[in-house]
Amino acid sequence: MKHLAIIPARGGSKRLPRKNLLPLGGKPLVAHTLEAATGSGLFETVLLSSDDPEILAVGAGVPGVVCERREAELADDQAKAIEVVRTICRRDDISTTYDTVCLLLPTCPFRTADDLRQGIQLLLSEDYSVVSISAMKSPPQLSVGLDEASGLLDPEILLRPSPLITGMTRSQDFRPYYVVNGGFYFAWMKKFLQGKNFFSGPVRGYRMDDDRSVDIDDAKDLAVARFLLDQGFVKI
Repeated sequence: MKHLAIIPARGGSKRLPRKNLLPLGGKPLVAHTLEAATGSGLFETVLLSSDDPEILAVGAGVPGVVCERREAELADDQAKAIEVVRTICRRDDISTTYDTVCLLLPTCPFRTADDLRQGIQLLLSEDYSVVSISAMKSPPQLSVGLDEASGLLDPEILLRPSPLITGMTRSQDFRPYYVVNGGFYFAWMKKFLQGKNFFSGPVRGYRMDDDRSVDIDDAKDLAVARFLLDQGFVKI
């Protein structure tokens, strides 16, 4: 079995400029994902795709990382990570070489090499993919809709009758729901090329705890990540 990891890391970010190069725990943000991938021992190739020379230089400093300069049309604000993965996987040298593909987002720095090793063990032949998830903090059963024009709430936007109406609001009685946390997306290469995303068949979930599921999009997220690291809530 041959496994490919793809780490897409643009140089641009409007909400948090130069995000992938900002320091976290004494190293650039992107370095945490690079080191988790190479440290897992899973991947024949760990491919860093970026339009930014400084990010590529970080990758070049991590043994076992292959750096590729990304095309300009896949590096603007409208570009999606999944499009980068599709473009790479369609190449003949990739599609015929690897059995699985794994997307690793550099904005989830606390996913570990052990998470990756455990995650891929869940991927069975009949599955399409395995994706990392974390539990939602707020029960969606208590969600309400808001009519912007009138300012009125709709408590039955998701459920009829709403627990807010029946009074059955004990959170421990609710079915738990999960959110995809960006830690990793594993899929069989052939199935991914047919489905073109990570959710086009039976998908297994790999649960990560809330602290390790921090996804850094803005300055507040980065501050939270630094706090969790400094206070010992997570270790890298």
